[in-house]
Amino acid sequence: MKHAKDLLLLAVCLSGALVGAATADLSAQLQELSPSVATLTSMESRLAATEQTVQDQEKRVTELRSELDAAKADLLHYEEQVKEMQKQLEDQPKVAFSVALNGNVGPYNVETILVYPKVMTNVGNAYSTFTGFFTAPVAGVYFFSFNAMDDWKRRHMGAALYKNNERVLLNYSWNHWDDHEHVANSVVLQLSSGDAVSMRLPAHYHVTEFGAHNFNIFSGFLLFAQ
Repeated sequence: MKHAKDLLLLAVCLSGALVGAATADLSAQLQELSPSVATLTSMESRLAATEQTVQDQEKRVTELRSELDAAKADLLHYEEQVKEMQKQLEDQPKVAFSVALNGNVGPYNVETILVYPKVMTNVGNAYSTFTGFFTAPVAGVYFFSFNAMDDWKRRHMGAALYKNNERVLLNYSWNHWDDHEHVANSVVLQLSSGDAVSMRLPAHYHVTEFGAHNFNIFSGFLLFAQ
């Protein structure tokens, strides 16, 4: 009986020793695994950060695609506007003229319409070399300019621009020294179809033209129709 007790005690001691050894071995293994666990934890954190970065980049890509789609829509809109403007320009009548005097004119006792017989440009044939009138073929905004010259000493020179029978402007000068005296001006006018624009020489005024010099010019063109 005593022998059995000794065996039981020995078994218990051996079991305790084995459990202690196993516990110590498990602790050692856990200590060895601690760096790996820390590494895995760090990797999980980096992975989470990477996933967040990817999500942010995907969001930014979506925003950029939306901006690109909006830019494409704006570009198409501008292209349509350009096409419409080109169509309007193509459909708009072409009107432009530039004419000159041929020889001296004046002085007269009454104001006289200046008729410019020398045609340099008359696109649309809106200027008449017979009447001296430019007649607007369409309603719109037109640009006109003129230059006048005279070389008579002690005499008034210049010209007036008229819209129908209304004087728009008058430019003149007094020639003191028997030299070439010049005046020039320009104006933008809104005209209805059929309105007439002309240049007129005031009473007792004189202008001079020498051959092909074209000192006295009257020009105009359509800016845009209305």
